[in-house]
Amino acid sequence: MRRSRVGSRLLWVSLGAILAAGAVLLIVLSLPGQLNAFRTPSQIVAAELPPGKVFRLGGQIVPGSYSTPDGIEHRFTLADSDGGSMALRYSGALPDLFREGQGIIATGTLSAAGDFEASTLLTKHDEAYVPRELREHGEAATDSAPQ
Repeated sequence: MRRSRVGSRLLWVSLGAILAAGAVLLIVLSLPGQLNAFRTPSQIVAAELPPGKVFRLGGQIVPGSYSTPDGIEHRFTLADSDGGSMALRYSGALPDLFREGQGIIATGTLSAAGDFEASTLLTKHDEAYVPRELREHGEAATDSAPQ
């Protein structure tokens, strides 16, 4: 009777280990399709990605490139440190920190013409960033301080 309990426990432990290994394997195999790190314009040109593939594009907004011809669609150029650049189109509300020279990450697809059609924009900021509400509160506190 003692042997059957040990054999039964060993069977359950082995089964649990196999199930855990299977779960880990499924997670690892599904990650490459879910990771969506951004690419720079130079990397996009070198990779020759097909139109319609969704990916993230990161870079800095080239000063003087921003325009909104109809007030709805925003157009500007993103550049990277390697000298690559890419035209970008976006329809929607711009993030608060959006400005020329600012770093952004855009999610979208390449058009047949080679432009990037963004569906979302994320602005990047440095560690010195302070939200507008805190800046205004801090300025008010500084202005009311006795001199």
